[in-house]
Amino acid sequence: MPVEKSALDSIDLDALQVASKAAAEDVIRSHGWKGMVEDADLLGTDERYLVLADPAVVSSLIAELKTSRDNYEAAVMRIKELDLLFGRYLTGMRAAVIEWQNGKGAEAGMEWIWNGLVGPGELPPKDETQAQAYFDREVVPIEAGLEEVYAFLEKRRAAKKAKP
Repeated sequence: MPVEKSALDSIDLDALQVASKAAAEDVIRSHGWKGMVEDADLLGTDERYLVLADPAVVSSLIAELKTSRDNYEAAVMRIKELDLLFGRYLTGMRAAVIEWQNGKGAEAGMEWIWNGLVGPGELPPKDETQAQAYFDREVVPIEAGLEEVYAFLEKRRAAKKAKP
């Protein structure tokens, strides 16, 4: 799903910096706060505002937002790629079962599996001879990773439910 471009793409950061600096100076001048020490609390509030609205900070935040959006778009495409690859492998394995049960038999069905693994270079090491032992060993980090993903997703679901 393409991510819509926002107003961030059309912002001229140099112009923003000039405009926000001028606006900040106007606020200080119009309120007579520049150089005043009598109302330190009010001056402190204004200074905190100016630090937060500093053109460099605003520019940095805009750049960070653009980078975050780019990273989001890349993550969306990576997830799509993984989903499609997973679907491709499942489709190949299903075709192998169809071939085995309704076609030329198990040997021909295995060709589907073989071709699906050999193309991207995913054949098992040649020295592996015990399928169950190999599977049991290799699935451990996969299961651990899935548990981490499931815990993260569950925590997000619970946090969303807890919000009023």
